[in-house]
Amino acid sequence: MQGTFLIQDWQESIQKQFDDGSKLSRAEIKQNYSGQIDGHSEVYYLMNYNTDGDACFCGFEYISGTISDKECKLELKHDGQFKNGVASSKFVVVNATPLKSLIGKTGHFESTESGQADYYIS
Repeated sequence: MQGTFLIQDWQESIQKQFDDGSKLSRAEIKQNYSGQIDGHSEVYYLMNYNTDGDACFCGFEYISGTISDKECKLELKHDGQFKNGVASSKFVVVNATPLKSLIGKTGHFESTESGQADYYIS
C-alpha cells in the first residue's frame, strides 16, 4: 500500500531542556491520509533533539479510515528521525481492525515538503 499524508496540526511541548541546547519533547500531530488509505490519524511522538536541531523519535499512530472501501482502524509503532530538514520513520502495524492480516506488516515514510510525506506499507 502507498500514498501520502498531510500534517493538519502539530502541537509540541518541551519536557526537558539541557544546558548544551539539546532537549526532550512530546508532540501530538493530526494528519489526513490519501492513496490506498483514505482517512485521518492521531500521532503521539516522544522526541530527542540534539544540539544541531536533528532528532530521533518514537511513538504510536492511530489511523481511522478506509482501505479498498473497507472501514478500518490501524495502530502503528514508529521509530524515526528528523535530519537535515527531512523526517522519516520505519513502522510496524501493531493492530488492525477488521483487517487482521495487516498486523506485523512493516512500512516507512519520508517527508517531502509543506508538511506532506509519502508512505509505503508492504
